[in-house]
Amino acid sequence: MRLSQLSLDERPREKLLERGPESLSVIELLAILMRTGTNGKDVLEFSASILDKWGGLDGLCRASAAELMQEKGLKEAKVTTLLTVIELGKRISLINFSKRNTWKKKLNEIAQDTKFLDRENIFALFLDAKDRVIEEETISYGGQSGAYMDIPVFYRKAVRLNAFSVLLVHNHPDGSLYASREDIALTENIRQGLKILGIRLKGHYIAANGDLTQVP
Repeated sequence: MRLSQLSLDERPREKLLERGPESLSVIELLAILMRTGTNGKDVLEFSASILDKWGGLDGLCRASAAELMQEKGLKEAKVTTLLTVIELGKRISLINFSKRNTWKKKLNEIAQDTKFLDRENIFALFLDAKDRVIEEETISYGGQSGAYMDIPVFYRKAVRLNAFSVLLVHNHPDGSLYASREDIALTENIRQGLKILGIRLKGHYIAANGDLTQVP
């Protein structure tokens, strides 16, 4: 339905003020951010077309500034507003984890930060004897189907930091929390290698859609 066909109290801004933001659809919320439409489309139609093209809110959150700037009707001001709101949403989602143990908080931050990545990466958290994070590092930038891990370099890093234990996290861009045979084999291989060095593998986790599961 076009904006002009709606009664005043059914228009997004007025509806938000009267009934609260939770009463609005994603299209209506996006329309408030966009403020205006483009040639031939009012702001509601424009917002609907953007969501449709990018595969919904999930796809829109994965888009870069450069990609969005290619969209007809999306100029710098609208793109910066949209990306700012998306980033604020990511950071707000982390607030609930602020009182958790440091390494657990970091795990959840990684899960949220990788939620919209389209490539598989591997992250390491190096911990001291009190489970405090000494350092965190992305140890592999992979592709859509997997990530290569330089294990000797990883071992040297753990020894150099005098880590007591290590946590590994890798994301699954396809959204699956299922541990593959390769994930399980890699976990056991690293566990045994670290054991020889006197370092404990505290856990290996899979991150997908903001959630976490531990590899057996």
